[in-house]
Amino acid sequence: MHGDDVASAGVEVTTQVVSKATEIIMDLLKLAIEREREEARLKKSDKQHVLSGGEVTYRKLQEGGEVTSIPSFDKKDFGELVKRAKKMNIPVAAIQESKKENTISLFFNVKDSEAMNAIVQDIYREKMKQPEQAERMVTIEKEQVEGFQMYCSEHDIPVCFMESKDGVKCIFGAEYEKQIDVAMQKYNDMSAELNNTDISLFRDGKGKLKIKIEDGAEQKLLTMNFSPKLRLERVLQERLGYSQLKAVEAANRLASKMTDEQLGYYLSESRQLEQMAHYEKNIKSADDNVLLEKFSFAKMQFQENDPMRLTVTDERGHFVVISEKNRDRDAIEQDIRQHLKVTDTETVTAIMDKAERLGFVEEPKQVQFKEYQIERDTQSSFTVRGGSTVIRLDLNDRDTARKRLRDTFGMSEAKADRIIGKAQKQSVANNLLTRAKAKARQTADTLKNKKRERGSRK
Repeated sequence: MHGDDVASAGVEVTTQVVSKATEIIMDLLKLAIEREREEARLKKSDKQHVLSGGEVTYRKLQEGGEVTSIPSFDKKDFGELVKRAKKMNIPVAAIQESKKENTISLFFNVKDSEAMNAIVQDIYREKMKQPEQAERMVTIEKEQVEGFQMYCSEHDIPVCFMESKDGVKCIFGAEYEKQIDVAMQKYNDMSAELNNTDISLFRDGKGKLKIKIEDGAEQKLLTMNFSPKLRLERVLQERLGYSQLKAVEAANRLASKMTDEQLGYYLSESRQLEQMAHYEKNIKSADDNVLLEKFSFAKMQFQENDPMRLTVTDERGHFVVISEKNRDRDAIEQDIRQHLKVTDTETVTAIMDKAERLGFVEEPKQVQFKEYQIERDTQSSFTVRGGSTVIRLDLNDRDTARKRLRDTFGMSEAKADRIIGKAQKQSVANNLLTRAKAKARQTADTLKNKKRERGSRK
């Protein structure tokens, strides 16, 4: 949870802030557009599904719109929260992570964030007012909230954050007092380690803004382009070996040295990806087809139980989103042609092949034959034989013919087009004459080879 997000009451809220300044936000925007496309196809309406208040499943909650969460929520308070949410007609869902007995992750729709914020505050205010209340409280700096909440979540300690005049109050149960003391000590030790690290902004000779990290303890120097906060955190973990908590704290220290304009860009990506389970940008491999050079591929997953998605974007800004839930080759090929505006069959095949290698397109059926018998029956139909399989197709419906050839024989679109082309070039009259000659030969051979049956002699 980010310090700036918990200032009002400590409720972690993910908002969809559209900014062209970051590549990742553009990818999230693509997913939002793709979601609208899917809803339009399935519902043929843009009306949002209305859910009843109270506890629902996570999948049902997704029908109500964008979802956000509060991690490390006290499991004992969930019943009271559901009761209040039901009265206010707010749907909520809870997931208890493995090896965590005390806390749950509370999920709700983004549009209900303010109402959920009020409910959580009321619950904790009432607990603090009880004569024999068992709640404890410590004050921390706003910049410390994110890292401290992360530690508590990892160690199954339910906490709530509320802002006050002298800082942010961290509220917890008395039974967790010793664990909180340990958490504070761990946090302070880690902060002391970072005192040997200098992280700052500077401009290079061309005036380009850069980030510089000098780790005195490890004697390491690292410079990188000015990037959003989450990207800096990943670099600190990968290049300097920082733990996730230490990387978060180092990134937060840099935030205090920025202007408002710099800070807006720096935090924009973080807000979008707080709950992202997976993100992988610019996926490339050594055996990529040269036709893919003008396309970029990215994989992402919002929550662990969400489907993985693959975005394919061209240099003009056209894009298509492929979900691992739907791996049908023909549907995906149609989306690629429609949304990427690609008409070249070889390019479509290259995109499909890479998507297949990444696990987003089903493998073609392996029923290939070296030779196919192609015969035009009428002006509008033709027959294709492969082994013992025979199908009759409509020449006037090329798309359907191509689809049936691919489904039946597992052939590529290019090969299907060649077969259709060969059928179109054939003459119906010539085919009829050829069949008639073959039938005549067969009849003649039968008469020629037929044995004479003699009658019996008396």
